[in-house]
Amino acid sequence: KIVQSCNLQLVNMWRVAGKLTRHLKMKLVSTVIHSRIDFYSALLNGISVKDRQRLQKVQNSATRFIFGQRRRRGVTELRKRVHFLPIKERIDFKMCLLVYKSINGLYPE
Repeated sequence: KIVQSCNLQLVNMWRVAGKLTRHLKMKLVSTVIHSRIDFYSALLNGISVKDRQRLQKVQNSATRFIFGQRRRRGVTELRKRVHFLPIKERIDFKMCLLVYKSINGLYPE
């Protein structure tokens, strides 16, 4: 479900890509794509390798959207330029952050 909705949003974002700056594209990806992934990070912690690869493909597509690149170019360097963690590391980071905030009472009651 997450992958389908993110891909649909990416298709819609490509329609207006020519009118947006790179900075706005980054904000759009963070707001639409990464917020969905982060919202479900607790549930995504134990997902299969296949599902994690599908989410990684979504993130790769989002990175290509930011830079206006098509499928031929690799995205690892591009992802580093925009400071995106790979999906596995992103899920692990969000889980660690959740545990840290819970232990230290940093969440509102």
